[in-house]
Amino acid sequence: MKKIVIDTNLYVSALINSNSRKRLDQVLENHSLEILLDISLLKELFEVCFRPKFSRWVNVEQTQLFLEIINERGTLIETTSIIKLSPDPKDDFLLALCKDGEADYLLTGNKIDLLDLKQFGKTSILSLTDFLDLNL
Repeated sequence: MKKIVIDTNLYVSALINSNSRKRLDQVLENHSLEILLDISLLKELFEVCFRPKFSRWVNVEQTQLFLEIINERGTLIETTSIIKLSPDPKDDFLLALCKDGEADYLLTGNKIDLLDLKQFGKTSILSLTDFLDLNL
């Protein structure tokens, strides 16, 4: 089973855009993939998804259901590593999650910072499109 971490930006895109949702659903519905979560990711996801600016695309109930699906589908792990490597320090928690969860892949829409790293330890950093093209 491959372990993956999904960046908050992909979850948010899927919440507000049906095309992004269809692509993310391909990952969420693939049970040969273990989706790793930690408290930092869930906290950021909750805070971002409930921002008032997203209410024009989705209502509170839709957002709650989406977050429940992610929570039920994911595996919650405890992260203890402190990483200071990402060009954007706000993304370091994702790298810590990858390390502590021994993730095979980090999926992100962050075209500048995280994707530029390409690899972090054993974790390959890919866009969602590139990951889906691997036919996993």
